[in-house]
Amino acid sequence: QVRPEHTARVSATSVALAGSSGGGAGLCGLRHGPIPQTMAAPQRSRSNSQGSSGSRSGSRSDEEEEPPVTVMRAELVRGHRPVVVSEVPVYVALRDKDGRFFEDKGSCPSVRYRWLRGPVIKPCFFHPHKMSVIRDVAKTFQCYCSKECFLRGWHNLPQHMWGTKPDENEVEEPIAEWVEVASTRSYCPSQQDIDRPLRFDIIPLLKDGRDSVNGGMTITTGTVIPTPKEARTRRMISNGGTFNAEWLSKQFKVMNWNVLADLYATESVYPYCEKWALSWTWRKHLILKELKSMAADIITLQEVQKDAYDDWFRPQLAEAGYEGIFQQKKREPIFHRGKYTAEGCATFYKTTRFKRVDKHVVDYDKLSATEVRCVMPDAASAERGLQRLSKGNIALAIILEDQHIKTSHQSQATGPNGGHVLCVVNTHILCDPGSADVKLWQAYLLLQTLKQMPINNMPLLICGDFNSTPESAVYEYLRRGSVRADHDDLRNDPCGLMKQLLPLRHSLPMATAYETCNGREAQYTNYTEDFKGTLDYIWFSPDALAVLAISQVDDEPQLAQETALPSSTRPSDHVSLVATFMFHDAPPESNEAQQNQASAGARSGGLPGSLGGGMGGGGQNPYHMGGNNQMVNGGGHTAPGSDGLYMVGVYAAQYL
Repeated sequence: QVRPEHTARVSATSVALAGSSGGGAGLCGLRHGPIPQTMAAPQRSRSNSQGSSGSRSGSRSDEEEEPPVTVMRAELVRGHRPVVVSEVPVYVALRDKDGRFFEDKGSCPSVRYRWLRGPVIKPCFFHPHKMSVIRDVAKTFQCYCSKECFLRGWHNLPQHMWGTKPDENEVEEPIAEWVEVASTRSYCPSQQDIDRPLRFDIIPLLKDGRDSVNGGMTITTGTVIPTPKEARTRRMISNGGTFNAEWLSKQFKVMNWNVLADLYATESVYPYCEKWALSWTWRKHLILKELKSMAADIITLQEVQKDAYDDWFRPQLAEAGYEGIFQQKKREPIFHRGKYTAEGCATFYKTTRFKRVDKHVVDYDKLSATEVRCVMPDAASAERGLQRLSKGNIALAIILEDQHIKTSHQSQATGPNGGHVLCVVNTHILCDPGSADVKLWQAYLLLQTLKQMPINNMPLLICGDFNSTPESAVYEYLRRGSVRADHDDLRNDPCGLMKQLLPLRHSLPMATAYETCNGREAQYTNYTEDFKGTLDYIWFSPDALAVLAISQVDDEPQLAQETALPSSTRPSDHVSLVATFMFHDAPPESNEAQQNQASAGARSGGLPGSLGGGMGGGGQNPYHMGGNNQMVNGGGHTAPGSDGLYMVGVYAAQYL
């Protein structure tokens, strides 16, 4: 049994456990007891309503009588900490008298289930995401998860942060009662369960319906944690200069994020992350809160599982006014948590702002089958190339029409209803660090496909996880329109593909939102123990779109609070990127020279009008002016964004 907070006073550093009454003595005056964990224990008798482990009912014949089924295995899926309003994921395997094993999902009439709520076990003062195992009852009156935390609190915790000293006349119950809260197989914890462990009893029934004292099993969970709090507020950093209030009605916000599929969120890959924080039942709430908090008009997500899209993302975001499209990768489904599933890209857009005109899927493998045969010298080489290139990656492209902003010039791409049209591409390029040639090949195929889009002069937004740093050949190709022949990424070309493609060039003007606004890319978009760097980008057409602001990305001390990502507060190993855009105004005259001059200025990605770089401005981008950067020298104003955040034009130089 678990006691509420068994108290022991031992010398000057006496402490007590929020744990079991049967703890043994430890070092330095600390007494340690077993803390409720995710575990299954054989059950002899659990027939009383309070679940006392020492109780036993029935006669000797009851004990000898075998039930029709026996519980062989019972566990929480991956040892999850229960989360309020999320069903506790339980696996139960039974065996009948014929020796047949089967999973019971609640339909077997030969067993009954019972959930009980245990005593309060407060979280650690320094690590609220961890259960406490020690309570200081002599000085700070706080709870801690380890001896190190206890000593830190004992020596360093300011007195105003100490807890309340318990009343000396207060008597704690010697044995904490467990209260039954449900008699069903499934259970969704409530607010009343927070900071309390749960116990799940699986009780086989005899033929006459009585509880069997044999063949049962019990699971005791960690303490219940509340659903994640509201997402952190992230500051929007504006693209320098004065922010024109008129732009507020024209801007639209884009958010890109690799959300980390549950398929890949394993303890072996992320050993530093708490098991419960790695669970989908926890992460899905954090992800949704961050998506809703940014209030983007367009959302591009990678590593979205098909079942998560159907059961979570699509219905939840539909309630917030989004319509979504999903495209899974061209790979065989993986058996995961009792069913086959696959992951891919999902794009959502606010239906009040945009309307979908068309959809295209860029299947890199299918395109490779045609392209490789054109560039390789013989069939054998082409076959080897296809084997290396066929990785199942895709890009999802949708064409959206702006329902608010209409075009004003014939040179602008126009939709069926007269609004601006925009091609939004969502892609996830191959991850393998040893396949730089495949990554570049996929980037090449993507741009080759986009050149053939049906609408002329259509602005592009290419968002995704490119698995390529700013020093990579992929980044250089997209940003500069070509790749140096001596680039390091071209040295590994086992099939000779790059040799056949060089010189590799494209003519689509491309820039990234963060480099345009900030002078450089975000320092980290992927932060794990094994890799820390930038892999994700929001690319755009600078001659048709102006980037107005970007969201500030957390710095390293914040990302490293719990070693790396994911963590209890950051649900993915990637960081989301957010940028605000608007369509460039049409040139005031159709004079060819004026248009050319304006277009040249637009390619720097600057803002419209007098800020330079936009169509009609023709000036330099203030973010490429070295020491004259307006943001360093304090030239800027603030203006509220549509989501209540402020777009800050002045910020510290360390963000540049």
